[in-house]
Amino acid sequence: MITIIKQWQARYAHFWDRLNVLRAGILGANDGIISVSGIVLGAVGANLSNQTLFISGISGMLAGACSMAGGEFVSVSAQKDVQLSRLNAQTTPDNRNSETYQTKIRDIDLLSPLHAAITSFVAFLLGALIPLLAISLSTPRWRLTNTLVAMVVALTLNATVSAQRGAIPIRKVILRNITIGLVTAFVTYVMGSLLGGAV
Repeated sequence: MITIIKQWQARYAHFWDRLNVLRAGILGANDGIISVSGIVLGAVGANLSNQTLFISGISGMLAGACSMAGGEFVSVSAQKDVQLSRLNAQTTPDNRNSETYQTKIRDIDLLSPLHAAITSFVAFLLGALIPLLAISLSTPRWRLTNTLVAMVVALTLNATVSAQRGAIPIRKVILRNITIGLVTAFVTYVMGSLLGGAV
């Protein structure tokens, strides 16, 4: 069994693809947290019922996850096409011994669009569940506050994980994440309030 796992890692979990999957996961979770928080807080601003809030959140969660997965698949497929083009160019007789092409791209270095798409899809769903559960389990009086707190905590955790992989100070990444989330929440809540009052 261990041999099979090691063979799988050697074939499918190589360095560049791990970075690709990590990036897709962090972005997917971040987008899920912010997008669904914005959707449900916009619905709160419009003073919609709990049932409508939940349906809006679920719809946004599924649509967002599919959108993120599709976007990752298209984006990483384009990167893989470039890699394949470079790989093919390296193996032509004219370029095989050229200093320009020293076989820096190997078959194992090719990125997997499917890995990125699946990771992004799952991460978006997991990120989106946080604000969705926060608002669904709250009373009408506390659903705004609880959702904002859940969003800030989730964005802080996600920023902390992403900052571990780089040289950027954690505090800066956390502040950036939270600022984007709060601006999104403010815009959607105000828009919901305006549109809800107009109906």
